[in-house]
Amino acid sequence: MDINWLVHECSDPETLQRLFYFERYSWLALSHDMAAVISTDGMFEDLNTHWEMVTGHSREAMQHSYLIEYIHFDDREKALAEMQDLITADIASASITFRFLCADGEHRSQLWNVIYSPDHESYFCMARDIEKETECEQLAYRDALTGLPNRLALDRDLPDILGRAKDTGSGAAAMFIDLDGFKQVNDTMGHKAGDSLLMRAAQRMAQTVDKSGQAYRLAGDEFIILLPRISSRESITPIAKKLLEALNAPYAIESGTVQASASIGLARFPQDANIPVALLDYADKAMYHVKHNGKGDYFFFEDLDQSAR
Repeated sequence: MDINWLVHECSDPETLQRLFYFERYSWLALSHDMAAVISTDGMFEDLNTHWEMVTGHSREAMQHSYLIEYIHFDDREKALAEMQDLITADIASASITFRFLCADGEHRSQLWNVIYSPDHESYFCMARDIEKETECEQLAYRDALTGLPNRLALDRDLPDILGRAKDTGSGAAAMFIDLDGFKQVNDTMGHKAGDSLLMRAAQRMAQTVDKSGQAYRLAGDEFIILLPRISSRESITPIAKKLLEALNAPYAIESGTVQASASIGLARFPQDANIPVALLDYADKAMYHVKHNGKGDYFFFEDLDQSAR
């Protein structure tokens, strides 16, 4: 079948109607977002099933209703004018943001990407819930137990921090922290006690570094602290000592009071490494040096013997 002939030469209305129907159906069915076909007067002609999952409105309830019913009153004039411009102006598509009325009675911000098809005499729209996307993104970068940024956030932030440090010449540092004694608490007192220890240790790290850095949880009992704009030993050492003091203090948890300590490895940018992977690797090696030499202390990577690197 010659599609070009169908679109540009075929004059049989029934054949064209069938073609447009299958085209619309395929587009709606394959969309990963909320998708709708809306007439020029604003009526939902057809839509996919994603709307119910996001807004609570069923496909059947929305079909043949009008878009204006769902747009917040304060957003209507601007949103509808931008859609009208697709017909009257030489604009191929538009991104429109407005508050959409959901089934629970709440208006939630949505981003609509809209095109107007003269052949169909309809708008083809794809919509996303901005608030849910923002919430999901925030959750993706947070450790569920401690609330600290996670490994994904570290991989996102570290290149930016080192890039700014390079541009300004200010330097940066990474601390690799392993909690000594966590495994014993976890094994003897149970996972709940182990989780409580991790949460309290994470709180102490965040409070100790405060505005001078950011703590991240990698996995298990391993944490990273990034120190932007700090690279001299004289500036890093007091922070490391404060962390040891805070993390070595007894922890009051549901099962009683437990004792733990920390082994901290330190690596500096650009003195030790000039790329993110190497900086973390060198901090890790410095931390393991502490683990193998009595624990409960800090150590700079640059002080490692060449054979241990």
